[in-house]
Amino acid sequence: MFKILTVLCFSLQVSPQAKTVLSESFLKESLKNSPPTIRELELGLLRTQLESSTIQERFNTTLTGRMNYFKTEERPFAQFVPVNTPITTSQVELFKTTQSGLRVGARGFTDQFTNNFVNEGTTTGLSVSAGIDIWKDLFKGQTRDTVKNAQKMVEVSKLQTDISKKAFLNTLRKQYWALVANQEAMKISSMLLKTSKKQVAQAKRRLKSKVADRGEVARYQSQYSARKASIASLRYDRENIIRGIKELLPSIAAEDIIISPYSIEKTRLKVLECTAIIVSHKSSPKEYTQYDEIIALLKDQEELEKNVNSSHSAPEVIVQSEFGIKGRSNGYSNTFEDLSDNRAPNYSLGVQVNIPIGNRKKTTQEILQKVTEAKIKAQRERQIARVDAFHTQTVRQISYLHEIIADQKDNTRYLKQSLKTSQKKYNQARLTVQQLVTEQDAYLQSNLDEIQTNLAILNTILDYLSVFTETPCDFNRV
Repeated sequence: MFKILTVLCFSLQVSPQAKTVLSESFLKESLKNSPPTIRELELGLLRTQLESSTIQERFNTTLTGRMNYFKTEERPFAQFVPVNTPITTSQVELFKTTQSGLRVGARGFTDQFTNNFVNEGTTTGLSVSAGIDIWKDLFKGQTRDTVKNAQKMVEVSKLQTDISKKAFLNTLRKQYWALVANQEAMKISSMLLKTSKKQVAQAKRRLKSKVADRGEVARYQSQYSARKASIASLRYDRENIIRGIKELLPSIAAEDIIISPYSIEKTRLKVLECTAIIVSHKSSPKEYTQYDEIIALLKDQEELEKNVNSSHSAPEVIVQSEFGIKGRSNGYSNTFEDLSDNRAPNYSLGVQVNIPIGNRKKTTQEILQKVTEAKIKAQRERQIARVDAFHTQTVRQISYLHEIIADQKDNTRYLKQSLKTSQKKYNQARLTVQQLVTEQDAYLQSNLDEIQTNLAILNTILDYLSVFTETPCDFNRV
């Protein structure tokens, strides 16, 4: 029975969990595995490229061919009204529409029929043709502007995708530094927990010696329990942060997370360098952001779309022309010889005019113009506001945060000095245990607040670098 239980225990053992050493460089490398967020961003770009490619399809060179054969056994109505049978027709055509709206083509064809009077009467011809909407394409350039607008859309989408990818990386970096801050808070809390544990032991010894009362022991035990709860809370927060990272990077979802060695001092110097560059610009440094290029492209898009819309209610004046040569004879070989020798020319010229009657199209055109203007204006203003607001507000936020961190450092230093003095006073029975515990808790909280403020500075800088992606500082280079 014991052997069976032993086997079952071994069979239920879980294999060691794989580990991931988390660092900023690892986060950047992980983007190459195309996590879901990156795939969604790339999908948005692909949709825009698909739309543009669909428009470009119109300008492919196309080769078409067809052949028909018809035969009937019907009788003619009269001797001089023959029935043509069999009839064979075939045609090959090569055509292309240019981005200026001009449609050009070349075709070759043969038609053959037989009746009571003609045996294998064959016509063979070669021709070239051209057609264009004179008003919409030749003068207004509707097709050309439609193509250009689609290309601008792709350029905007590429820039937005690039910005979004960098923003996603910075989101991961914020999670990473939150994990580092959690670990630093854990170190300080663990250190003070050890102090609390020693104080509980000392209080119990004094209670045995009847130097302290049960209230003092209880107060230290309460502090010890509170700090244990604080560490448990930090551990809970750590798991939440890790869960967030794993949701963003499913490839490490089943792995244990370990933070790689890091240098707080080096990071602090990088952040200070980056901060100095940011605050050195009184106005938004457009050279550090791709949003400036997006704004310029949106302006181009507005002009192109308005030009396309302006032709919506215009009349269509389509001109179509064709020039060719024909040869006729009995049989294919003879008709080719006639085509070569005689080259009987033929040409055609046609004009088709479509004029909309009523105000329906004019109303639609006005709405299209308003939609374009409102859409592009909203996009441009959003981008401009994002750039200007981020720079202005970040400079102010950084100033306040540095002021806060300076005051917190002073507060921590003063509390440390005060705590040493209070410890001496307590040992001399000049200070109550409650007063000492209060000072210890204040010192702990000041250290934790300092960590959170440093994290707030990092998050503020990372948010800024998600907009001003080209800021030339080491902290922006992973």
